[in-house]
Amino acid sequence: MATLDPKAHQTQDSFAADNHAIDSSDSGDFGQRSKGSSLLESDLTNSLNQSFGDSSKVSSAEDDHDHAPLTNGQSTHVSLDGLNSVKAFSSGQVAKVKTAIDLVNQVGGNLGDLLNPGGGKNTVTGARGNDIIFGDGGGFNTITTGEGKDAVILGKETTNRIFDFDPTQDKFVLSGGLKMNDIMIAQGKNPGKGGLDQPTDSVNNALIIDKNGGHILGALTFTKAETLTTQNFAEIDDAKVIDFVKNDAGFAEANGLKTQQGNGQINGTTQDDKLVGGAGDDFLYLGDDSFSVTPVKATSGANEFPFKNDSPGTTDLNAELKAGVLRINGTYQDFDAAPLFSQGETVIDPKATILNGSDPVSLINGFLKVPQDVEGNKISGTHLHFSPSGDDRGNFADATVVRYLTNTPTDAKSGTVTGEFELTPEEQAAFLAGNLYTNLHTNIDTDGDGKAGFPTGENRVNFNKNDIQFDT
Repeated sequence: MATLDPKAHQTQDSFAADNHAIDSSDSGDFGQRSKGSSLLESDLTNSLNQSFGDSSKVSSAEDDHDHAPLTNGQSTHVSLDGLNSVKAFSSGQVAKVKTAIDLVNQVGGNLGDLLNPGGGKNTVTGARGNDIIFGDGGGFNTITTGEGKDAVILGKETTNRIFDFDPTQDKFVLSGGLKMNDIMIAQGKNPGKGGLDQPTDSVNNALIIDKNGGHILGALTFTKAETLTTQNFAEIDDAKVIDFVKNDAGFAEANGLKTQQGNGQINGTTQDDKLVGGAGDDFLYLGDDSFSVTPVKATSGANEFPFKNDSPGTTDLNAELKAGVLRINGTYQDFDAAPLFSQGETVIDPKATILNGSDPVSLINGFLKVPQDVEGNKISGTHLHFSPSGDDRGNFADATVVRYLTNTPTDAKSGTVTGEFELTPEEQAAFLAGNLYTNLHTNIDTDGDGKAGFPTGENRVNFNKNDIQFDT
């Protein structure tokens, strides 16, 4: 079972984790190591595409970011100076919620789960139904809504990071006296990366901000602020509505909800649930029986993201998340070279192709600085990373390593890929949101055909939201 560590995801020693050259001046320990932490790259050169939905575009150095140390991490506030408001709506433009029925109607009139994590630093995962998620407890919540038409209740001095907000279906309901006139909708401007530790006000995030103090009420990862409309917002007209929906046993019973209340991890069932956390750090989890993962396949070549290549290689992977443990296994075929580090090498094959122009010596020295990941898995040429690609959100590539997988060559061009990882609640939420991918790096020309590999990445396999199937 994954542990609930409120200090999880501290940033690590700076290193070029994936696809990038090392900046030797940018190093050092930026935080205490803890289980589930990410490994932080130090320098991004002209490489990663941070545009929305354009996998063919290579972004400029200005957009690629130099990845300075993350000093704010998951910040709850942002300075309004220089922040451009993308959208501004008035109270008169959004729906008013006067009754509990009005609130249920915000999720299509057919309530799924009711999820109330309370205070603290929490993680919440919704399922297939139309869920109401309370993000007004005064803490910091990481949320995967799942499928369906979902509503997140926003309250003052509470920050909600939402991994899979869908502007075509999901919405926010302002409570606790918040009005649309108090709200700024903006695109984040922070260029820092760091996997799941990326700043809350990242350039990848749409922000819902309380203008009275700059509190970030909502950070919508991998979302364009301009896609939000008046249909994504409603206001609570009567504060008693929130109290009634949260606390009235008759409301839960009338909506067929099975109520569980406690601290730590609370697992949902295959029916509609009401899950209630406490004042500490809680994990409201949809339950292992509420989803499955389809097999995923990747093909190198002209469509490879972020770096196109001419390899014929393919990778087939299966994944399973049970009891907080992610198991990945599969095969790769027809690669141009053996997986990076699988031959015990400490240098880049001179015949290898460095797709983004990185210095080969710095590239491999950067990898070698971190001989194992946070769970003790030894360095390999196949990494688990954070960010989506291949679905309707667009293409992103954050090179920060989440875990090392194991490569076992079976011949000069083929082999197996395996990994077993204990994920933190936030990492589980990221996986269920379709926000993890693997990248296979290759290096040594083992078959002597004159073609070494692609140390900057030969094959990317996305576990995107199309591959996560919510079953109930």
